[in-house]
Amino acid sequence: MIALIAHDGKKADMVAFVKNHVDQLSQFQLIGTGTTASHVESAGLNMTKVLSGPSGGNAQIAAEVACQKIKAVFFFVIC
Repeated sequence: MIALIAHDGKKADMVAFVKNHVDQLSQFQLIGTGTTASHVESAGLNMTKVLSGPSGGNAQIAAEVACQKIKAVFFFVIC
């Protein structure tokens, strides 16, 4: 499973990334925080949605990483 997370100012960058790598990403089960997952789904990939980041979604993703259910996380942040 791969997690996709993007800060609000990076959602468009995440969608562009997904579109550029759709063939590779479509081979994996994907999970994402609420709004990011919705944006990614609009790019044509199915996602498992958790809560939005500020509402606990980042913690839900972290718990899945800790349990070794998620093998990679792509987190697009605003620096």
